[in-house]
Amino acid sequence: MAHQNNEELIYELIIEDLEETIAVQDKMILQQWRTADAANERTYLEFLNVQASIDKLYGANGNADASWEVLDKKLSIPENPNFKIRAKKLNIGFYLRIAAVLLLVSSLGYYFMAQGKYAVISTSETANVTRIVLPDETIVNLNAGTKIRYNKENFLSDRDLEVLNGEVFIQVVKHAGGQFKVIAGDVEAEDIGTSFNVENQNGNVSVTVEEGKVALKHEGTNQKLLLSAGKMGTFNPSTKRLVLTDNSDLNYKSWLDKRFNFDGMVLSKVASQLEEVYQVPVVVRGNLLNNRKFTVAKLHYQTIDSALAVISASLQCKITREKGTYVLSDN
Repeated sequence: MAHQNNEELIYELIIEDLEETIAVQDKMILQQWRTADAANERTYLEFLNVQASIDKLYGANGNADASWEVLDKKLSIPENPNFKIRAKKLNIGFYLRIAAVLLLVSSLGYYFMAQGKYAVISTSETANVTRIVLPDETIVNLNAGTKIRYNKENFLSDRDLEVLNGEVFIQVVKHAGGQFKVIAGDVEAEDIGTSFNVENQNGNVSVTVEEGKVALKHEGTNQKLLLSAGKMGTFNPSTKRLVLTDNSDLNYKSWLDKRFNFDGMVLSKVASQLEEVYQVPVVVRGNLLNNRKFTVAKLHYQTIDSALAVISASLQCKITREKGTYVLSDN
């Protein structure tokens, strides 16, 4: 079932079910999801409990203060009397969407929410790689600290995806709708049958093509580039220049696939890249060790412990753990 891989859609169905606005066919999909796994049913019951607490707030004979206390604990809303006064005027869907956001953030490291006509997906700064399937079945992998959005009302015709901040790797599928386009700051990247990486850090944009081609352009200056596999296009908001180069960063996608090429790289840079990908501090002690070159060409490990074990054996150095930080030092 496609919905099983899209938690945000399941949460929308739960909300519609509790609001009694769900369509018959969606009700069947939701029921299949609930019975597929005990954890799914527990999630459904969490929403049901939130609704019960909200219902008490509207009950004539209920203890409103006690109900707010229950609801506050469930939704983790800070104490704020002004918020409570305003919130009582809102409908149940509002509260359930808050619950959906909190459940996603706590369990998956990302959240999906609706902002008007837009669907917005954000990942936390410590999230693992998050895989999202768009309505046209294009796959988007989000790095930690990333925020994207798309117009859910006409996405299948326009196929525009905005990378508001962070980094994504996109595998575009063929579709009868418009050509797939990524908007990152002032730059647009139009797919011509491909998979590519997009990074937007405060308007500094880089697009790296793995397969196929990408047409890159800056609307303000009408600059255009055509990127093929192995090429990278960058945009600097200060100079407002698009620049085409060969992609010299062999590890540009390591955040996604945990594949590294460290052949001839000094250990200090190796440690920096591992730290960025695994989101764990890595320190090298000693100038001599810092500048030693790692000669193992390729690594592919899902955990940092495995990667560091190979480095330790290759360079004959010691690895210790100090207050959450990995320390590499001479034996």
